[in-house]
Amino acid sequence: MKILFGMLVHESNSFASGAGDFKGISVGEELFSIYRNKVGYLAGMIKAAEEYGVELIPSIAAGNAGPRVTKEAVEYAVGELVTIAEKRKGEYMGICLALHGAGVAENADDLEAYILEKVREVVGPDMPITVSLDLHGNISPELAKWSNGLFGCKQYPHIDEAEAGYLAMKTLIRILRGEAISQTAVIQLPWLVDARMGNTFVEPMKSVTDYVADYAAKHGLIDAAFFHGYGYSDVHFVGASVVVVAEKGAHEAAVEIARHIWEKREQLKGPAAPMPDVAVDHALAALETPGTGYVVLVEVSDNPGAGGPGTGTHLLREVLRRDPKKAIFGFICDPEIAFLAHEVGVGGEVTGLLGGKTDKIHGTPIELRNARVCALSDGNATYVSPMMEGLAVCYGKTARLRIGNVDIIVTEHANAAYDDRPFLITGADIAQYEIVCIKGTNHFRAFFDPRAKAVVATDPPGVTSKNFGSFNYQKVRRPIYPIDLDTTFSV
Repeated sequence: MKILFGMLVHESNSFASGAGDFKGISVGEELFSIYRNKVGYLAGMIKAAEEYGVELIPSIAAGNAGPRVTKEAVEYAVGELVTIAEKRKGEYMGICLALHGAGVAENADDLEAYILEKVREVVGPDMPITVSLDLHGNISPELAKWSNGLFGCKQYPHIDEAEAGYLAMKTLIRILRGEAISQTAVIQLPWLVDARMGNTFVEPMKSVTDYVADYAAKHGLIDAAFFHGYGYSDVHFVGASVVVVAEKGAHEAAVEIARHIWEKREQLKGPAAPMPDVAVDHALAALETPGTGYVVLVEVSDNPGAGGPGTGTHLLREVLRRDPKKAIFGFICDPEIAFLAHEVGVGGEVTGLLGGKTDKIHGTPIELRNARVCALSDGNATYVSPMMEGLAVCYGKTARLRIGNVDIIVTEHANAAYDDRPFLITGADIAQYEIVCIKGTNHFRAFFDPRAKAVVATDPPGVTSKNFGSFNYQKVRRPIYPIDLDTTFSV
């Protein structure tokens, strides 16, 4: 038995400027060398196939977050997948794909459904196709119609992507062997979940996550997942959802789970995060409390892992104004300054405008005057975060600058700070600092929570702000919670 597998993942921010595409495209046998015995959806698929004695046909793998994907980028990436599916047609009996669930393109509001539709044009309506998805997917009923099972990761930070990939592949194999049949139900909730409250390892979200897992186990479901959704995709079906895969009774189970979770919405609303000036006050106060470790100051509104440009200056400007001792900012994306630092070399000085060059919402550029270059790097590293452990990452040309007491990591490419690698590649040991500033929402916690004394969030203007009321939605169905507090839910 042979199964075609691959990954096309994009988390599309409708409010981010610029054009989106797929990054890090790998094709064919590369997929095994990159993902076997690692983390992530494809690692889980490979593990399941090897355990169940199934041969895999690799297709394409690519993943990214950013602005809405261009039509050209979609046609290229999906074209590669479809070409391989067509070329190898007749060899494989089923398909297992890793998609995201929050993909939006110029030519498709529901990118995942579009991908499966194009694949179906090659293989027909009867070939079994299972799909793993990100917890932050906006799951449409159309996506379920094109597949034989949707399997979401359950944890945030997403340390269980491999488990979702494993279950998607395992279920597909069982279907192909006649050991299982599946039906998939999607129940959408009119709710934009605050990602800051989405940490599944602490309350209040932990109890919700545990409830879904317990329900699935007690009722013998193949899978059940609460998708938090991704509020920055301006599409009609944006928001949270419950997806159940079962041999029977999927719809009834999904309805019961959805009703239970909806009653918890006020507990999961979350307070507003302060502006940078107040957040810096809170960080400095946290340093004075008992305990050891650094304080993480996180700018949630410019999260590159959720489509933010990583160029925002709101927090950095305030940190430079206050000039606290033993502070490091990691990182801000500015290719111009990164290249300039590499030109002048270690020990040299950089003068110019830093950050704030992508758009106006994330702040204006900061004027650098004789910022000293402390270290340089080619930006190549390997993740150590439990979420990405063992996978390669490249930040491009990277520099560590110093202004007053503050060290600043400047990179050529934007990426989320999942661990200490963007600091360490410049020789900076964050354990030697008191305040560590990053851009992110929750994924950083997989690495930083066990090491940090405290975490303080700030939410200035930005395309990943948790203030959903600040966005000019055009397609989102209304009413929707928490923008409309009187929203009701019925099936």
